[in-house]
Amino acid sequence: MLRALATGALAIATPLLAAQGASTKVVRLIVAFPPGGQSDLIARLVAQALEEPLEVPVVVENRSGASGQVGVEFAARAPADGTTLLLGSASNLTIAPALDSGLPYDTMRDFAPIGRVARLPLVVAVRAALPVANARQLVDYARRHPGALTYASGAAMVQFAFESLNAQAGIDILHVPYGGSPPALRDLLAGVVDLILADVAAIAPHASSGAVRVIANAGQTRSHAFPAIPTMVEQGYDFVFESWQGVLAPSGTPRESIAQLQGALQKALASTEFRKGLEGVGAEPIDEPAAAFERLLRDELEKYRRLVRIAK
Repeated sequence: MLRALATGALAIATPLLAAQGASTKVVRLIVAFPPGGQSDLIARLVAQALEEPLEVPVVVENRSGASGQVGVEFAARAPADGTTLLLGSASNLTIAPALDSGLPYDTMRDFAPIGRVARLPLVVAVRAALPVANARQLVDYARRHPGALTYASGAAMVQFAFESLNAQAGIDILHVPYGGSPPALRDLLAGVVDLILADVAAIAPHASSGAVRVIANAGQTRSHAFPAIPTMVEQGYDFVFESWQGVLAPSGTPRESIAQLQGALQKALASTEFRKGLEGVGAEPIDEPAAAFERLLRDELEKYRRLVRIAK
């Protein structure tokens, strides 16, 4: 399947780009992470799904580095002629700008949102021996044992999430930093740390075996993998954290090109094959108006900047 995705960009050229007077008859989809990871797999599914409605080859171009910032900057500086797109994520479009005001790009200034593609649901999971079954029990335990609980953090979003919970619940769950999510999960499984915020695809097999216990969905809605587990919001906490992938174009891209790209993405998302492909790599397809993506970007930037102030 991956070979088919990689070679899908060999289709014929398009009258769409010719009409725009573009010098190239290929659309580049920039992904800011290395080949083989979840972002790359989603990018290749998106590229293949866009080719038919755009009538143009869509080629994935990996430009990784600096936790995704290199690729975003490259896309921001690309010609705004409809031939360069970015598959962006929360980590490099809303979290990184909140942490570093000196980034060489500005999410809202430098990009025109096309639409979100998928959400990557996260769950709160605890080590199997910890005697808590839901979020309220976790908070009660933390109050009875101040400073005793630890959370593993391999990404900034995880630290944002638990420091937010600490602040609103008046508890002190301690931060244990890791260089990435895989080692953080390994130490949770080994009982070295007590809890984690992790993506569903990584947690599901360990939850099935009983090695960890999922106590809450972290998104606005319940994930398909754990439909019986309530969200943190349902359990009474202002705690909505999930990753996502979305398509953007450089700011200044002509309105007619933006409209065509938005229409093409909506056609792709209506495809059963495309949706199944996303689900196969642990993502949940998103069907929402394009304007909702812009609102999400603004809301998340505000939220993460506020959490930076709270967490200092």
